[in-house]
Amino acid sequence: MRAFLDEAYDRKLKVLSYINKQRKVVSIKNISENTKFSEKTVLQIIRQFEQEFHSSSDQFQISYVNKTIKGIITENLDVMSIAAKYLENSILYKIIYSIFLYEKVDVKKFCELEYISPSTFSRYRQRLASILKKFDLKLSRVNEVTGDELKIRNFFFSFFSNASNQWVFKPEEYREIENSICKKVKYWSSLNDVKKSRICLLIYISNRRSPINNCDNGILVELSKKSEFSYKEALADYFRSKKNRSQEQIWQEVSYIQLFMYKEELLTEKIQYDQYEAFFNKENFSFTESSNLLTEKIINIFFSGNNIKENSKLYFRIRQEIDKLHLILSTCYIDTNVFRYIYEPNISYYFDKAEKEVIEQIKQIVTELELSSIYWEWWKKLDLDKSVLVEHIYLAIYMLLNEIHQYTFPRVKVMIQTSKAFAETIMTNKVELVFTNRVQVVQNLADNPDVLITDIRLSGASGSTKVIYTNSLFDVHDFSKVVDEIEQEILKKYYHRTLTNSLGNGC
Repeated sequence: MRAFLDEAYDRKLKVLSYINKQRKVVSIKNISENTKFSEKTVLQIIRQFEQEFHSSSDQFQISYVNKTIKGIITENLDVMSIAAKYLENSILYKIIYSIFLYEKVDVKKFCELEYISPSTFSRYRQRLASILKKFDLKLSRVNEVTGDELKIRNFFFSFFSNASNQWVFKPEEYREIENSICKKVKYWSSLNDVKKSRICLLIYISNRRSPINNCDNGILVELSKKSEFSYKEALADYFRSKKNRSQEQIWQEVSYIQLFMYKEELLTEKIQYDQYEAFFNKENFSFTESSNLLTEKIINIFFSGNNIKENSKLYFRIRQEIDKLHLILSTCYIDTNVFRYIYEPNISYYFDKAEKEVIEQIKQIVTELELSSIYWEWWKKLDLDKSVLVEHIYLAIYMLLNEIHQYTFPRVKVMIQTSKAFAETIMTNKVELVFTNRVQVVQNLADNPDVLITDIRLSGASGSTKVIYTNSLFDVHDFSKVVDEIEQEILKKYYHRTLTNSLGNGC
């Protein structure tokens, strides 16, 4: 959400994010060099933090020498909640909030209320128009968001669901929605607060948008009427209780909420794979032909160790993710990267060795798809960059690979040899208790241990073996050092993890 922050708040968040990521004491100079702000600007921001976090001294600490700041450190600071407060005080947030509630902004009243000039408002307006353009949406002369209704709703949903982890509208409006829905939805009480809040937000968006903006979802309306959607009757009854809604508008709103709950994974019911193609077929969605093609390529590259014909559940689990991706791209896709609080395009993603292999294989798939007239003709109609396809296929496939536990990496070999035999037994037990099956205790240097824990100097250890000298069995600092070093070795193994040959039946 940094794109929506006032400049002053954006600077503060950038400084705070840097300090929080370091997990160690940093100086004004360190912060200045890494944020590209002057030391004077950084010092001013730190002074502001000193006032903001005076009640959280354990989480935000400043060390002084002769009244001069020498270092800053944070511990377990909730940066997202702090960022949310900054956002709520930002002008662009208030403009969007006003547009959502009242459709447009009365510029004169807004400027008087926020003590800004019309020219300042105009600059913020241009920023908002530029952001909306990325979503194929526009800002009208009266500051109304225009464009495809599903994309407009996706914009507002993404904006408010990422803005804060709290309900940002009147609490009585939340209670009214929840009281109407919870009585008729069987699984409502089992949902966590985040999911409840997001479902209520979808309904609230419908309440604000539907009286004046039809949400004609085509085939989705008919499919909603036929589907076993657990919220269907509760939502239909809820919208019937509202004024000035035709029967068709009611079902349009139900189908909109079903679509967004599906894409946001807010549904509680499991996919019935034996009935799957009654919903996702060529008659209902033209993209299913493309889905079949992409699914086959994914299976051939990532799941070739499985007999897919004999494991239809696995096939449809993969196909489900691809159909969902194609459904979103075809109906309401917007680039949600802009809604992140901490987002730098050049460092946002870190890919380890295994992840790089996955993304390179996906790029290979996309290159092959370019040669397929069926798939690429459908893709060109969406008018989206190829990188969008690569990113979203990657997320879908990587999620599936992790869901089915297809990754593996070897255990860290640990050798423990001390001058006292009883100490070896105790240390071995301690290490195995902490790391369980992630370590393998070996007895000899010939076993090429990754880590050697000892209190004596041993000859013959491999150059690749990490030697940890521990002086006391009961020294908490010594044992913390042992744990830290073994963790580092586990991470090294993890970052070079590989795929197993078969998924089995873990789907």
